[in-house]
Amino acid sequence: MNNKMFKKFGSILLALFIGVSVFSLFPTVTKAEIANVTWSDGSLTKTIPQWNQTDIANVGKNSGKWYWEIKLESGFGEVGLFSPDTKQPIRYEGYSGSNYGPPNSSTNAGVYDYGDDYKVNDVISIALDLENDTLTFYKNGISQGVSKYTPSSLGKTVYPYIRNPQTPPATYTANFGASEFKYPVPEGFLPYQATGGSTKPDPSTTPDPSTKPDPSTTPDPSTKPDPSTTPDPSTKPDPSDTDGSSQPTGDRAILAVTMDNGFDKEFDLSKKELNAFIAWYDAKDAGRGASFFAIDKHNNNKGPYSNRKDYVIFNKILTFEVSEYSTK
Repeated sequence: MNNKMFKKFGSILLALFIGVSVFSLFPTVTKAEIANVTWSDGSLTKTIPQWNQTDIANVGKNSGKWYWEIKLESGFGEVGLFSPDTKQPIRYEGYSGSNYGPPNSSTNAGVYDYGDDYKVNDVISIALDLENDTLTFYKNGISQGVSKYTPSSLGKTVYPYIRNPQTPPATYTANFGASEFKYPVPEGFLPYQATGGSTKPDPSTTPDPSTKPDPSTTPDPSTKPDPSTTPDPSTKPDPSDTDGSSQPTGDRAILAVTMDNGFDKEFDLSKKELNAFIAWYDAKDAGRGASFFAIDKHNNNKGPYSNRKDYVIFNKILTFEVSEYSTK
C-alpha cells in the first residue's frame, strides 16, 4: 500500500516538473510577474500639480531591452528618460512633438522637431534598448522613430520620467508590465517590470519631485521664460565685443513676440535675422518646417556663456510686432 502511494506521489511530482519546464519555454512578454515598479510615491497614477515639477520611477535600468506605456490622463504631457548622473532628461513633449535632450553633434541646440503632438487619453509607449543604446517613443502604438539622443548620454542607470510642462496639473498612468499592455511589445523587448538590469535610485541623487528642477538643466523657453534672458533695448552692448555680428549697426528691428501664456519676448535683430524669422513663420504657417525657431542672443546678451539661444515655439505664438530702426 505504501509503495503504491509513493509511486502515485512521485507521478504527481513528475507531472508538475514537466508542466513547469514546458511553461518556461513560453515566457509572456505582455505581463511581468515581479511587482512594485511605480512612481516615486508608490502609485501608478501620478498627478504633478505645478509647472516644471517632475517624477521618476522607483526602479532604474542599466542593461537589457525594456518596454512600458504611459497614458496622459489630464493636462499637457512630457515623458522620457532620466539619470541622476547628468540630471538632464531625454523628453518627448506633447504639445509640440519636440524631442529634448543633451546637445550632441546632430542636435547641438538640445531640441529638434521629433514626432506627432499628443494630448489627453493618448498612450505613449517607450522602447528602451540599452544593448544598442537607442530610445524609441510610440504614440498610440505608432513609432515616432528612434530618438537622436542616446540613453548612454544620460548616464549608466536610467529611469522612466514624467514632467508637467504647463501650468495645469498633469496626470499620468503608467503600465510597467503589471497588467496587459494596450499595444504589442516590440520583438525582443521585455516589460519594464521584469527582472534584470534593475537598480533602486540613490536618494541622495534622485530629484525631489516636490521641488522644481534647476531650469538650466530642463530648459523650456516656450512656457516659462526667464525674465533675465529678455534683451533690454536700453542696455548698451559690451564694448569688448568686436566681432561685429552682435553690434547694433545698420538697419535693425525690435521683434516683440507675445506668447499664448501672456508672456512677451523682445529681440534686437538684424534685418537678415528678422527676415529669417518671418520666412520660418510663413513656412510653418503653411505646414512646412520645424516647429521652433532659434534666435541668437549674441555677445551683448549672453552673459558668461559661450552661446545663448531662445527657442520660440510656433504653436505658442499669439502675435508678434516688428519695430524697425537704423543705427546709421
